[in-house]
Amino acid sequence: MHEGDGDGIVWFRRMRAQRAKQAIDDSEGRLSGLRLTPADLKPATDALEIARQFFGARQFSKAVKAAQKAETLATALDERFHRYQEAEKALRARVVSMRHLGLRTGEIESTFGAAEETVVSGLWDNGILVPNYDEARALLERMERDGHATEKKAMRASDEILRAEVAIESLASMAGPTGPWVFTDIAGSALEQSLQDATEELALGNADGAGEIAQDITTMALRLKAQSAAALESLEGMEAHLALLRAEGILTAPLEGQMRMAREALESGLIEPAAAMAGRLRGEVASLDAVYREATHGLADAELLYARLQREGFRSYEADAAMRDARRSIREGKYARGVDHVERALRAFSRPANAREAHARALDETRTRALLLQGNGFGFFPEIQEIIARAEREFQRGNFLESSEDLRIATVLLDRLGHGPRTNG
Repeated sequence: MHEGDGDGIVWFRRMRAQRAKQAIDDSEGRLSGLRLTPADLKPATDALEIARQFFGARQFSKAVKAAQKAETLATALDERFHRYQEAEKALRARVVSMRHLGLRTGEIESTFGAAEETVVSGLWDNGILVPNYDEARALLERMERDGHATEKKAMRASDEILRAEVAIESLASMAGPTGPWVFTDIAGSALEQSLQDATEELALGNADGAGEIAQDITTMALRLKAQSAAALESLEGMEAHLALLRAEGILTAPLEGQMRMAREALESGLIEPAAAMAGRLRGEVASLDAVYREATHGLADAELLYARLQREGFRSYEADAAMRDARRSIREGKYARGVDHVERALRAFSRPANAREAHARALDETRTRALLLQGNGFGFFPEIQEIIARAEREFQRGNFLESSEDLRIATVLLDRLGHGPRTNG
């Protein structure tokens, strides 16, 4: 019975030794099939060497555990190394892509060295110093994300720069017939310089700044194009309007000269000054039409009024001078000044007109007063009536001086009649 037990123990020990040997062989096979370098495998090979030492000391259980630990560690290192390689590969591809866009990659490329240093520095894993692939991979992935974001911004900025170039070319295509190259040089020179600034900012890595500059260029180019088209349309409309005014005999030469200057400036690429000038001239053309009609119609009305006043005996040196000045100003095309002279003539008309109205009211009041006193037995009442009648005749003839003298005499006599004794005829 004891002999059977001894055989069983020997068999059990042999089985343990075989299992330990198999574990060590499996670990060695696993390690040999990995993509790790000998330096990277060192923690696992060290663990495997400990398994061999346990096996040599016939500590088979410890040998199995050590061999399994070596295999587990090697597998984990291999997986970490694989993810690290993928991150490094992605970052290198990002560097190539960024170079194609002309972006600086020095900072990103320095990450490779920093990642290698992180790997070599290692970290402790269950009491074993192993390569720090995880932290190095995280560093590479973070830099790849930053590079991707930078590249996206750069691509957007590049698109904005392209749109700005198209906008400038579209603006330059509006060149006037007098010299398209002149138009392009002037209208596009500042925009071209800004476009160069945007390109330089992009090359320096300032994608946000480059995009903003390019957007401003596009906005400015589109605005200038719209201004140019609006100014040209406005100038053509004003030229047609001036032709109609010329046909009516209105002097338009000063405005025509300014419009030629505005058109030349526009065709030369000075869009903003030309647009501002066109806007101002549009108001002046409309004002010319209005003030011409005000001056000519006002003068015609003043001449009719003056003729009627002259028939009534009105004479005024100031009115004559104002009418003469108004005619001369209109002939010279100084229509606003002609309006002023017409107004001056009307003021000269209004002063005697007011005096005529006051004198007419005084005659009416005196006549009414005489009628109220008629029949009261005043012996010289017929003489008073004759004086009043003579004053009215002089007034109708425009002889205000003699009419006023007769009116004063009649007023004095009526005052005496109102207070003196009556005489019965």
